[in-house]
Amino acid sequence: MKKLTLIVASILLQISLVNCQTKNDGVITYEVTPEFAKKIDKPEVHFKVDIPKSLHFDKPVEGKKTSSYGMVQKYDKDSIVTEMCSFGYIKIDGMSLDEQGISFMKQIKNMLRSGGYKFENSNLGLLDFDGKKRVGLQLIGEMEEGASPQFIGKYRFNITTRENPSGNTHIIFLMAAKDEDESLSYEDFKDKLTISKIWQSFQYIK
Repeated sequence: MKKLTLIVASILLQISLVNCQTKNDGVITYEVTPEFAKKIDKPEVHFKVDIPKSLHFDKPVEGKKTSSYGMVQKYDKDSIVTEMCSFGYIKIDGMSLDEQGISFMKQIKNMLRSGGYKFENSNLGLLDFDGKKRVGLQLIGEMEEGASPQFIGKYRFNITTRENPSGNTHIIFLMAAKDEDESLSYEDFKDKLTISKIWQSFQYIK
């Protein structure tokens, strides 16, 4: 019997990032190894990514349960989150990513709703982003008043899949940016935001 394991990434402030670090000009390079993934009770995967030093992140703690491989955030002067990038994942055994990805994205949408978001302009399916059709979810969400002191106003969410060519654990980028006047586009996430560096630098390692 085919087996599907879906793990939904949390967007709240209880998760953190990765393994070893190397400092470069303006960025810190982080690498998640299969060995480290095992230590934090996550499926085996190997990737690295550059994180701008201006962004906030926390390292994972072995033995402490987390919902993803990590989260990176940007704050304004009032400690309101203005940009966010979380590394979720979907592990699929014996099935195609496209076949099960839509169901996975529905789970993420339900998670956001239960976290206090009201939605508008939702789009779910095989979506165009950065020159490729990817399993994704795009929407505008507004946190209910008083639900969170760090997420206030409207946010544009671009949740998209980075297909792993050499493994069955695929990283899900859960990206969001504050967008009160709805001036952002979903394509802006690839090159117009601070978190765009994370998207651009991400790569799987065989």
